[in-house]
Amino acid sequence: MALSIQKAGLPDVDSITTLLNEATAQLHQKGIMQWEYPWDPAQIKAEIQKGWVWSAKEKSVLVGTFSLHPLPLAPWLPGGSGPDEQWYLYRLALLPEWQGKGLGRELLRFACDLARNAQKNLYLDCWAGNTALRKIYSSSGFDTIGIFPEENYEICVFSYRFDR
Repeated sequence: MALSIQKAGLPDVDSITTLLNEATAQLHQKGIMQWEYPWDPAQIKAEIQKGWVWSAKEKSVLVGTFSLHPLPLAPWLPGGSGPDEQWYLYRLALLPEWQGKGLGRELLRFACDLARNAQKNLYLDCWAGNTALRKIYSSSGFDTIGIFPEENYEICVFSYRFDR
């Protein structure tokens, strides 16, 4: 399998929106309500224009995506962290039929490599009740920072230090 990972372009807006909608519908069917449905293509487009969205393609088929943006402030950031020292990894998703093949870990490794090369600490979170995903993040080199309230649920926050 030759997965190609690159920054998303404007032609990817519709396929990324569709992918996110399919992945979110599957999460909702499992009772995982972390993401709202449906996704707004205008939001995806705006973030692609900022250079925050990445696409993962098998040949020419979009099978996965993730986003990275600078993380200026968050209540769970360690004291003394400046706004240019960390990135937030979010919206990592695969088409449902491509899940369970190790591609999610490949996207995580790619994001970690980007962070290491840019000398940025990387943070991500998930719904605290998603124990399977928490295990994946922990076994992929992320350290658990803690569990924090978020609206009407809790999130588990993870970090990856670039200087490993």
